[in-house]
Amino acid sequence: WGMKYFWDTLLDADLESDALGWQYISGSLPDSRELDHIDNPQLEGYKFDPHGEYVRRWLPELARLPTEWIHHPWDA
Repeated sequence: WGMKYFWDTLLDADLESDALGWQYISGSLPDSRELDHIDNPQLEGYKFDPHGEYVRRWLPELARLPTEWIHHPWDA
């Protein structure tokens, strides 16, 4: 169900990448990721989008937030 949902909603859907990505995340491939490693979206945002440009583009509801709150708007 997850892959179908993303296939229907992604702007850049790609059958090969999406199918393998879902198998990798589900742990059904021999080299799948460890289940004890879960990414933290807030920390990833600070690391890869420190000024919140991505968030502001794709979440217009948050576009006017000051940069200091962009990755944790619930604290604003």
